[in-house]
Amino acid sequence: MPLDKFVTFYKDLTLQSVEKLEEVYHKNIRFDDPVGSHSGLDSVKVYFDNLLVNTISCRFDIDHIMEKDSEAVVVWTMYYRHPKLKNGQELRVDGTSHLKLLDDKVIYQRDYYDIGAMLYEHIPVIGRVIKWLKNGLKN
Repeated sequence: MPLDKFVTFYKDLTLQSVEKLEEVYHKNIRFDDPVGSHSGLDSVKVYFDNLLVNTISCRFDIDHIMEKDSEAVVVWTMYYRHPKLKNGQELRVDGTSHLKLLDDKVIYQRDYYDIGAMLYEHIPVIGRVIKWLKNGLKN
């Protein structure tokens, strides 16, 4: 299955695993997520390096994969720890990735997840405002 390397790569994501990006991603990868857009393997490597440099841990549980032809949707849960977020406690965020494959590698990835739940809600002042806004929208 072409996505085996993708799943293995994300099970335990570290700075060292970034060296294996070329096994998973095509050299012309287009990677989009709520943080930004990146084109090309070198750009994606820099992005991952910057994300992981201060991260204590990051891993993904792959909950479901729907694959047809050269496209897939991957439903996942990310567990991560960062020293500046919630005193380094493990946090989680649910998300989905839309993937397109070429030559058994990912050439396109678009991630969908709640950036507020991942980051902003865990920053002291901003977090309270975000939670207040979310609660206000519920009522």
